[in-house]
Amino acid sequence: MTDDNRRRRIFLSYTFADKEKAMLLADRLQSTGFDIVTDYKDISYGDNIFDKVKYLFQSSDFVLVLLSKSLFESTYFKFEYTQDFFQQTRHRKISVIPVLIEKCNIPSDFLEYEIFNLTIDFDKGIDKLLQRIKTIPEVSFENLNHRDFEEMIYDLLKAYGFKNIKREERFNDRRIDFMAEYFSRNPFGQRKKELWMIESKFYSESRFDIKTIKQVIDLYKYIIKEDAKLLLITNSQINSVIEDYLNEIRRENFLDIEVVDGLLLKKLIASKKRILNKYFLK
Repeated sequence: MTDDNRRRRIFLSYTFADKEKAMLLADRLQSTGFDIVTDYKDISYGDNIFDKVKYLFQSSDFVLVLLSKSLFESTYFKFEYTQDFFQQTRHRKISVIPVLIEKCNIPSDFLEYEIFNLTIDFDKGIDKLLQRIKTIPEVSFENLNHRDFEEMIYDLLKAYGFKNIKREERFNDRRIDFMAEYFSRNPFGQRKKELWMIESKFYSESRFDIKTIKQVIDLYKYIIKEDAKLLLITNSQINSVIEDYLNEIRRENFLDIEVVDGLLLKKLIASKKRILNKYFLK
């Protein structure tokens, strides 16, 4: 989405009651070389406000949302943070980064993202936030080959808590890249074991498409592991057509399938320093 020759744009979203903290954060970000958009401050008199905000949001690389009681109680929150907002960020490959500036109950839509907590130490929290924003662009798959990518996925699975990872598991004449176990807890705190079938797809030129998903699902059905969950990891980016197809597959086949595409993969790598150093900061 971004051009390396221009400054990366950060859209800073907040409610008016949090303006003071928003400006402190904006100043820190601005001083480190980012192009900061702070909602209405960047809109000229006579502009169509909502069209202008929409343009600034859609043309940004990151959206920082300042989470607070004031935000969640405001009409601004109900108007702006609809399902369409989250769909737009996913479709346009915009990185959403929630930033907690006040202890409060966080709506479930934000819980799928990594939340940066500034309530304990504002300055240290900003330092960590800056490091993450700077790190994500450094994750480039251009210098990897298929073998490197698969090795990196193995390390990533371990880093995120997968256990008993088996590589290139064969079932008659076919194979799956990884079989692994993951131990999670239900809402009552009881531990349960999940079985995961994991396929990694590395692309140097072509892109991830529906045909690839169909091939992996056919493999899943061939292996007949009814209790297993399916995970696809790729360096390519999925578009809205593929997302719609995946949702259709989940509904019609009751298939538990997850996809980590290139954008999400970069974020996952950026939060694991050892993997970042091993594969991208040599």
